[in-house]
Amino acid sequence: MAIRVPSPLVEFILLGPSDDRRQLQESPILGDVWIAFAKAPDKSVELLITPYKTQPAGDVAAAIETGIAETAATDTTRTELARRANIAYLQGIVVAQLTFAEVLGVVVPMTKWWADKWRTGGASKQKDRARRRRRDGAQANLRHDLDVYDLVTTKRAVREILTAARRWARELSGAPATEVDSRTSNVSPLDRYVVLAGLILWAGLGPDDPPAPTSFAQARRVLDAVSDDSLAKLITAQVTTLLKNLRRQRTASPPNALVWQISLNRVAKPALSRSVPAVKADAAQTLFKADCRDIAWAVIDSGIDGGHPAFRTRDGRDSRVKRCFDFTKFRQIVSLSNSIKAIRQDNVRLLSKRQGLLHRPNSAEAETVLATLAEDLRHRRPIHWELVEKFVEMDPAAAPPFTNHGTHVAGILGANMQAPRAANPARAHDDWADGMCPDIQLYDFRVLGTSLQDTEFAIIAALQFIRQLNECDNFFTIHGVNLSLSIPHDVRNFACGRTPICNECERLVESGVVVVAAAGNHGYKTFETQEGAYESYAAFSITDPGNAESIITVGATHRYWPHTYGISFFSSRGPTGDGRLKPDLVAPGERIRAPFPGGQAPGGEWGDLDGTSMAAPHVSGAAALLMARYSELIGQPRRIKRILCDTATDLGRERSFQGHGMLDVLRAFQSL
Repeated sequence: MAIRVPSPLVEFILLGPSDDRRQLQESPILGDVWIAFAKAPDKSVELLITPYKTQPAGDVAAAIETGIAETAATDTTRTELARRANIAYLQGIVVAQLTFAEVLGVVVPMTKWWADKWRTGGASKQKDRARRRRRDGAQANLRHDLDVYDLVTTKRAVREILTAARRWARELSGAPATEVDSRTSNVSPLDRYVVLAGLILWAGLGPDDPPAPTSFAQARRVLDAVSDDSLAKLITAQVTTLLKNLRRQRTASPPNALVWQISLNRVAKPALSRSVPAVKADAAQTLFKADCRDIAWAVIDSGIDGGHPAFRTRDGRDSRVKRCFDFTKFRQIVSLSNSIKAIRQDNVRLLSKRQGLLHRPNSAEAETVLATLAEDLRHRRPIHWELVEKFVEMDPAAAPPFTNHGTHVAGILGANMQAPRAANPARAHDDWADGMCPDIQLYDFRVLGTSLQDTEFAIIAALQFIRQLNECDNFFTIHGVNLSLSIPHDVRNFACGRTPICNECERLVESGVVVVAAAGNHGYKTFETQEGAYESYAAFSITDPGNAESIITVGATHRYWPHTYGISFFSSRGPTGDGRLKPDLVAPGERIRAPFPGGQAPGGEWGDLDGTSMAAPHVSGAAALLMARYSELIGQPRRIKRILCDTATDLGRERSFQGHGMLDVLRAFQSL
C-alpha cells in the first residue's frame, strides 16, 4: 500500500529546481537512497552504511541491530525484523536491508550529521530559538538545527516547499514563465530533509496507486494528492512525531557519531573550508605580499550583506563593500511607458518601496527623472546613468540581499575572518577562513531578484554601467567582474558565444576589465523519454555567459582533493557548441565555506554551498592578486587569462572537463 514519489519530485524537494539548484545535499542519506525509497516507500531497501572515521564496523552493525530490535513489539516480530534486515559487515562497511522508518529512526541518529544538528542549550533556549525564527520571517529559512522544529515551524517548512513544488509542476505543464517562480534558494537543507522525509513517510501509508505514464505526470499526481491542507497537516504530524520520539532518546549531550553516510547496495551488471590552500593562494600571498586594497571587484549576483563582519577592513571599522546597485527593477526605470503618467506613477511607487534605497527622491522628483529618461530613449539619446543611479544605488549595510548566493560568492573572493573572530572569540575554532583576497574592495551589483523576469536584461544593464563608471572616472574604478550565474543557451537562437550577454561581456573585456564566469551546473542531467527518465553526463553543456570567448570560464572540482576526485559531476562540460575549448579552468566548487547574510550571533552567519558559482570567485581572486602584485597587468584581461591558463595544473582529465586544468596561483606568480 503506497504511492510512488517520482525522482524529479524528490530532486526538486532535496535540491531545488534545476535553474536554482543545490548540487550536493548535506544529509548522510545519499540522493539515490532517497529516490529508491521514494519509488517504493513501503518497502525495505538494501543499503551500505559507512562507519564514521575510525569506528569499527562491527560496533556500528551491533548498534543498528539493537536499534531495530527495540522497535519490535514481540520476540517473534524481533526475529522477523532481524531476518529481513540481514545485517552484516566487512572492514569499513555495514550492509543491511532497512525500511525508510528504520533509516530515519535508527541509523540517522547515529550519524555525525545528526549529532551536529543538536545544539547545546536546554528546552527554554530551544523554545526561544523557535520563537525568534518564527518572528524573523525570512530568517526562519536559515534553520540548521533540529531543536527548533515544533509544529508551527515544521508546518511552515512543509507549506513553503510544497507551494514551490506546485509552482514547479505548473512550469512543467507549460504555464508562462512570468507567472511562476519555483526557486527555493532560501530554504535550508534541513527543511528539505524534513519535508522530503515526511512526504515519503506519507506515501508509504497511502493506497496503491498505479504510476502515471511519465515521471513528471506522476509528480503532478502526487502533488494533487497532497494539495488538501489536511494532508499537509498529516505530513507535518508524521515528521513532528518522529522528531519528538528521537528527541526523547537524546541524552544531555549529543551521542558519539558511529555512521558517516548511507548509500545504496547497488546491483552489479555485466559489461574549501580548505579551498584557498588548494589553489595555493595563501602561499602566493605569503611569498609575494600581494595587497588588494587598491583593487575593486564587482560581484554581479543576488546581493552582498554589506553589514557582515567578514567584509570589514582588518581593523573592523569600515565596510569593504564600497557601493551597491540594485538592477532587478531596471526595466521599470528605463521603460518607454514612463511617458504615460499613470504607469510612471506606478513605477515610482514600486521603486520607492525598496528597502535601503540610498537617495530616495520624492515623488515629484522621481516622476520627473523617469519622464526624462523615457523622453531621452524616445529621441535615441544615450542613457543618463547619473539619473539612473537615483533609483539603483542602495546602502550596502541597509539593503538585505535577496538570497544567500551573492554573499557567499563575495565571501569566497574577499572574506576577512579577522573581524568575525574578533567579534566572537568563542567561535574561533569554527571553520572560518579568509577568502582569496581578504582586503579587496567589493562592488555589489544585484541582478538576481525574487523572480526570473528580465534577468538577462538586468545583467546586461549592470555590465554597461560598469563600463560607464570606469569611463567617467577615466581610470579603473572596477578592475574585474564575477558572474556566478548561468543562462542556458539555445543554439537555434544565437551563434554560440554571440548572444547579447556574451557580446556585452566581450565589450567589457575589450575595455580592460577581467570577466570571470561560472561554467554552469548542467554536467549531469535527468532526461525524460517515452521509456521513462534516465540520468547521464551532458557534453556541450557550458552556459552563457561562459560561452563568451574572452572571459574566463570556470568549472568545479573537489575543494582540496582535486587529483583524487577530478571534476565535479555537476560541472558543465565543453566544448562550446561551436567547438571551442571551455571551461578554461577548474577551481574548488564543492561544499565551500563562506559567509551567509543575516544572523544575530557575533561573527555573522557562515555556511557551505556548492556549484561552479563557488569555483568562479577563486579565479576572480587569482586575477585580482596578479593585478595587485604586478600593476602593469591592470587593463590587460586577455594576458591575465593566458597566464592563469598556462600555469594551471593538469589533473589528467579530458580537456572538455578540466580545460587547462586546476587553478594554481603560486605558479602563476612564479611565471612572471
